[in-house]
Amino acid sequence: MDIPVVICLFKEFVVINTMDRTEFLKQCRFPKEWRKWNMLPARLLEKLYQLYQSDAQKDVDNEDFRKFRLEAFFFWLEGDLTKDQIKKLFRLSFPETTGKHLRSSINRHKDCTEPLRKALFGYTTKEIPKFNISKLAELLHFPKEWLMWRMYPNELFLAHRKEFQPGDEASSENNRNRAFHYWLSRELKEEQLIKLVKLTLQDPDPLMAEDIQPHIKKHKNCTDKIKKFLQQRS
Repeated sequence: MDIPVVICLFKEFVVINTMDRTEFLKQCRFPKEWRKWNMLPARLLEKLYQLYQSDAQKDVDNEDFRKFRLEAFFFWLEGDLTKDQIKKLFRLSFPETTGKHLRSSINRHKDCTEPLRKALFGYTTKEIPKFNISKLAELLHFPKEWLMWRMYPNELFLAHRKEFQPGDEASSENNRNRAFHYWLSRELKEEQLIKLVKLTLQDPDPLMAEDIQPHIKKHKNCTDKIKKFLQQRS
């Protein structure tokens, strides 16, 4: 084979390979801020493309490339971070469906200083023991009705506050689940059971709330009226 032909074929291979990388990045759908803020360095792009190439589950018809955006977050979170980089990751997390969990990792990162945590998350580690019930309920994503209807007792609030660590907001459904079972383990009137039903309908985690409803049905004081209502909602 003549040398010019070899060079020509090599160039064609490079072009095809470049096109593959370009299409891959296009499918990843990184918000423009990733490039604007220099959060996609060449070494990260190469790592992502290599992961894509070695992915045993790779499907050319699969348009869901979100996992590679998550890998980009992990690339940064597994290393040392500057104050500016933490701020950028915090802002970049909001368009992601797993944003609250990413922000939890940012909150727990060793380089997230107390002043920075205060600026981004609204509290410092030292302030946690001083949280009042309204502040903690807000952080744990309790709908306001828990307080309005006096369904978040002081005993439970103090237990939650004692255990709270920076970033626990991301798994707040566990705290709310405990609050439901706190009541379901007690003698309840129909009025209180109705409140629990309404609180499941307002919970920000529908899957957890749906899991609570059968327990409400099984409560010994659950009336036919409540059971019928729950059945209509299922």
